[in-house]
Amino acid sequence: MNQPLVSICIPAYKKPEYVVRCIESVLKQTYKQVEIVISDDSPNQDIKLAIESYNSSISIKYYHNHPALKSPTNWNNALNIASGSFYMLMHQDDWFEAENAIETYVQTFETNPQVDFVFCRNTAIQPDGQVLRLQAIPSLLTDMQKHPNHLVRANVIGPPSNTMLRSNVSVRYDEAYIWLVDVDYYVQLLESGHAYNYLDAHLVSIGLHEDQTTVFCRNNEDVIIKENIWFASKIGNKAFKDILIYDYYWRLLRNYKIRSINDITITGVDQDTILPVILHMLGLQKNFPLSILKIGVVSKTLMFFNYLFKPNH
Repeated sequence: MNQPLVSICIPAYKKPEYVVRCIESVLKQTYKQVEIVISDDSPNQDIKLAIESYNSSISIKYYHNHPALKSPTNWNNALNIASGSFYMLMHQDDWFEAENAIETYVQTFETNPQVDFVFCRNTAIQPDGQVLRLQAIPSLLTDMQKHPNHLVRANVIGPPSNTMLRSNVSVRYDEAYIWLVDVDYYVQLLESGHAYNYLDAHLVSIGLHEDQTTVFCRNNEDVIIKENIWFASKIGNKAFKDILIYDYYWRLLRNYKIRSINDITITGVDQDTILPVILHMLGLQKNFPLSILKIGVVSKTLMFFNYLFKPNH
């Protein structure tokens, strides 16, 4: 059987043991027409040395970046090097759980020629081995094509490691982001008309640990605020006709205790890029104590009132 080449793209930084675990999970795959692309931002040769013994077992393209590209530029670099008919961006701390994972992805593409990207169940593994199924809001899984912006409410696709794409998909990650980088990417895919297929199976394991960028961002509210305001600017005022998007941003301002324009601009946002609809929300919220806004029924009522009289431009 003539199998199309699949590129597994690994943007790496230190932690060679993670890269080795990922490579070994690729070697166990029933699907063998695979190349591994490693774009290494490490300051040393540890990953290069750790993977040398695997060069005879599988095609590995290794690139050491000087200076380091940093995420997500390093992600795009790995993707741009890939030469397969299909590609996956596999974070180094993730791995293939099922031995038929790649085969399952490829077969899904072959039986669904209209589909450009396929993703599986979002399953994370804690350091103690506990398994967490992270996907939620099943309606989003079937409604994403109609409402791509809803992914900012809940990223049901999950991290890039869950997703395989056809090589003709040229969308790349917005290098300004670190927190909403995958959400923005998936929205770009959907808005570009790329159809998807969801596999309700644990094919990939997402490794959780304290050194991840996700953990850094969760502990740095400025990053979350800044990137959400950027994303709002990107989707535009028109997107706020959707009351669920409106409610998401209403709660963002409330939950992160944003009481003035300065609370936004101090995070690194240019004041001129803040949407009028965001300023409209802020204008009402700052008139009420946070203790009042935290009362669910009060907050929902004020949000709905604010929504009805939002700016139309």
